[in-house]
Amino acid sequence: MFGLGGIRLRGPDKKYIRDEAHVEDYKNAPAVGRVRFGELCFYYRDLGVKYYVPYDYIERAFIRISETQPDDSPPIYYYRLILVHDGKEFANLIFNKEPEADEALEKLSERAPNMAVGYIPPPGGKKASFR
Repeated sequence: MFGLGGIRLRGPDKKYIRDEAHVEDYKNAPAVGRVRFGELCFYYRDLGVKYYVPYDYIERAFIRISETQPDDSPPIYYYRLILVHDGKEFANLIFNKEPEADEALEKLSERAPNMAVGYIPPPGGKKASFR
């Protein structure tokens, strides 16, 4: 039922592609967790959808650490690789282990040398409210 049409990749423009060059690049790309580093693009999976992002589209990347405090248990940490374009976060990729997130950011920096690395606080120092 699923996967009968082959691999579809969704781009930053929300359009899907199925061309052979990108599909082969996706299949042959080395993976770290749920991200892949192809020759043509950066690939990731999120909620069952496979995405492709040209390396030059990613303007900035950084790691955000999220903490969850379950009742009567030690905290659980999640490491999120955040990708930014045009001042907006467009990908939030969760890793369970810090070394995987660090490796993914390092490899992404190698593939996208013009990409900035690090968090930049929003103007005024506060996130916009969602009211």
